[in-house]
Amino acid sequence: MRTHSHTNSGAADNKIWIKLGGLFRVYSVRVWNIRDSSYKSMFSGTNIYVDDTLIGTASGSWGFHDFSLPEEKVVYGSKVTLHQPRSDYLFLLEVQVWGNVRTTAQTLQLSN
Repeated sequence: MRTHSHTNSGAADNKIWIKLGGLFRVYSVRVWNIRDSSYKSMFSGTNIYVDDTLIGTASGSWGFHDFSLPEEKVVYGSKVTLHQPRSDYLFLLEVQVWGNVRTTAQTLQLSN
């Protein structure tokens, strides 16, 4: 069985959202591209956002893309968005988001 997700059209500004179910400090977003050679290049140019913060842009038609943030870059968010600005479909196999939930102590520390 070949399972994948994709947008419904090849129009510009296609997006796939992943709701995280809470506010998380995100360390890494990992994306597995579709393996079919006819569609692999469609992922190139896709922007990866945590809420409104751009954390990376896919380049090339690799099977795996790792958008890891440096330790000093602190990004919190409740959703991850994959945005293809070109007029093209957005195909992918899997998205993994790595991070920690924001605790009350972290909230107090951030507000000081």
